[in-house]
Amino acid sequence: MAAVKEMKTVTASSQVHPFDQLSSEEMIMVSQVTRQAKPAMDIIFNTITLKEPNKQEMLSFLGWDTSKPRVSRIEREALVVALERPSMKCYEGIVSLDQEKLTSWVHVPDVQPILTMDEMLEVEQLVLKDEKVIAECRELGITDMSSVFNDPWAIARHVSYPGRGRRLMQALMYMRTCEDDNQYVHPLDFVPIIDLGMMKVIDIEYIKPKNSKFARPTIPMQQHNFLPEFVGEENYRKDVKPIIVQQPQGVSFSVKGNEIDWQKWNMRISMNYREGLVIHNVSYQDGAEKRPLFYRLSLSEMVVPYADRDPIHARKHAFDVGEYGLGLCTNSLALGCDCLGSIYYFDAVFNDHNGQPYTVPNAVCLHEEDHGILFKHTDYRNGRAHTVRGRRLVISHIVTVANYDYGLYYYFYQDGTFEYEVKATGELNTHVLAEDETPEGYGTLVAPQVNAQYHQHIFTMRIDPMIDGFNNTVGQVDVKRVPYPTGHPMNMMGNAFTAQTTMFRDTHEAQAIPSYETSRVWKIFNENNIHPVTKGPVAYKVTSDCQVPLYAQDDSVVGQRAGFAKKTIWVTPYNENQMFAGGFYCNQSSGEDNLESWMKEKKSVSNTDVVLWVTFGMTHLPRVEEAPIMNCEVLTGVRMQPCNFFLRNPAIDVPPTNKKINHSVDAKIAPKEAGCCSTKL
Repeated sequence: MAAVKEMKTVTASSQVHPFDQLSSEEMIMVSQVTRQAKPAMDIIFNTITLKEPNKQEMLSFLGWDTSKPRVSRIEREALVVALERPSMKCYEGIVSLDQEKLTSWVHVPDVQPILTMDEMLEVEQLVLKDEKVIAECRELGITDMSSVFNDPWAIARHVSYPGRGRRLMQALMYMRTCEDDNQYVHPLDFVPIIDLGMMKVIDIEYIKPKNSKFARPTIPMQQHNFLPEFVGEENYRKDVKPIIVQQPQGVSFSVKGNEIDWQKWNMRISMNYREGLVIHNVSYQDGAEKRPLFYRLSLSEMVVPYADRDPIHARKHAFDVGEYGLGLCTNSLALGCDCLGSIYYFDAVFNDHNGQPYTVPNAVCLHEEDHGILFKHTDYRNGRAHTVRGRRLVISHIVTVANYDYGLYYYFYQDGTFEYEVKATGELNTHVLAEDETPEGYGTLVAPQVNAQYHQHIFTMRIDPMIDGFNNTVGQVDVKRVPYPTGHPMNMMGNAFTAQTTMFRDTHEAQAIPSYETSRVWKIFNENNIHPVTKGPVAYKVTSDCQVPLYAQDDSVVGQRAGFAKKTIWVTPYNENQMFAGGFYCNQSSGEDNLESWMKEKKSVSNTDVVLWVTFGMTHLPRVEEAPIMNCEVLTGVRMQPCNFFLRNPAIDVPPTNKKINHSVDAKIAPKEAGCCSTKL
């Protein structure tokens, strides 16, 4: 993972760490080694990525496990997922980069690996050249195929083509009335089905009007655009003054390769084709002690199920991690637009179907930002006020998956708090209605004949904790009234309530949903480390502000495939083969290999190496104000705070700031009279 510097205070190192993403040179080596080992096979390289090292070895390598001699060297390996032409059989290979040798090659039957950008671009062009598609467009009055566009989507599970024997996609069709026009307000009423093995449109399906006198809807032609050339410079607000974020003395973090130090935090980052940004080996410096917190943090899976009961729309439940890959959908970020201030960028490297690397420049943004008041107190007796402003470290990337864009943010705070946040923006997915047709309670008309369907965005984060050590227990905390009425000796005034903690001891217990009645939260405990003051185990508290149920039926197609969305909290014993909540081969899956299925067998999760899965999301009932483009919907998905972990507020040593430091001015005073700070703006 290459780094791009935007400030002089940061240094970079070229030394390869076991967690570092594969370099371009390593990817080339892997593809060459694989082809040389399998000369008779016509190979499509679906993905080439780092095979992450064995965790037990890494705990020793990182210095956390001192029970045996420290591991000083980790073999560097790559995982290859490949398809063979013309059979489209799937193979998994392991390449040792140290030995430059293919050490494993296994056929994996009845699976379909992730859909790649190469395939989606091929499908997009294939559809436009298909005679059946051209004929459908002509019937709708379209003669210029250059005005027709399509979004290739995963097929989910098609009733006419069951199983995973054929590699399938569906294309959602649109048109544009001019270059750069917003295609999502001109949807078409048919969906081509594509066999990627044959590279052929094998069927065309129609979204037929309901309760309408029309056999087919006409194409809505009214424009709804948001790009500057359509809005017009003369229509922009004239009263927006610049806000300038500056750090004249440089940033407070340092970077060495992919290792980040910020105040008391230390961590490493990597990028992969699937999860995108991953945070490794997170620790916090507590006085003289460096305390481990998290081995690995990542967004494991997400699903976007749509509500319309039409069989075609029921297939619309995108697994953006497991079907398309957040890494493969990552944007190249623009300085001053996507990130503001003094920015440190990291590049990302992925592979094409030929096994050749390509780089996404500025894929990851690292910066720090003001976060308001950290703490404050005013002594009302003498009027003395003490205020300390806080800041946070932000590590982020932005992905575009067809119509939707997601900003994905890892926040680290000065008091030891960690947050994961999603900002959903982009354009609503739409379909066309006949002139006399209504959404029938399953969507919102955002323009004439343009329906934005009800849907959900549900995310599952995988948290591999090591709270003060690598053996942890997750517990549930419920606040309850005491079981005694007012006037009882145990509740004389009727005001008593208490908190009850239930430790999850096995996987059957370790499944939970929110409770409004009990203000439910969860904690990750280290039962081996007892806090000297509270006399209880040290812990980190886990909360989420965005908890939603999956509204689809449990036995629906999406209910079977996205079982992870049925609960907020799951806890599993660590298993290196269980990384993705929707299963490793999520594309066209049936649901037999996912987080929900892993929980069926009762296993211990008590005081051992565990993984916590936290599900969060939003139920999206579109508004007209979200068209033609949607303002960010912010989801604070996971917040983890130290809870009886430190001896006192760990941020008590953050120095206070003042107007001389941050150059704040009184806006009521004219700039020339604003005092000593005004000339420095």
